[in-house]
Amino acid sequence: MDPAHRNALVMLFQQHQNQLLQVQQALDVRRRVRRRQRRVRAIWVRQWINRRPQLGLYDRLMVELRNEDPRAFKNFMRMPPVMYDELVP
Repeated sequence: MDPAHRNALVMLFQQHQNQLLQVQQALDVRRRVRRRQRRVRAIWVRQWINRRPQLGLYDRLMVELRNEDPRAFKNFMRMPPVMYDELVP
């Protein structure tokens, strides 16, 4: 293989390596940007959470949550309302 042909192959290989590096860097940037973007929530803010600044008291919020959304109450407290009443008279 003559030196000119060898140099041409080396240059092609280096260009290919540089292109691969640029693609990898572009993918890394894209991945970082996507991580920073906030995920769109699937549901709206629940009403009892939305009223938190006005009410502010934990007890009031618990009563409201229990009355308005028993399923969310159970999910939040990890116990049914009946058991909560036994623990917190």
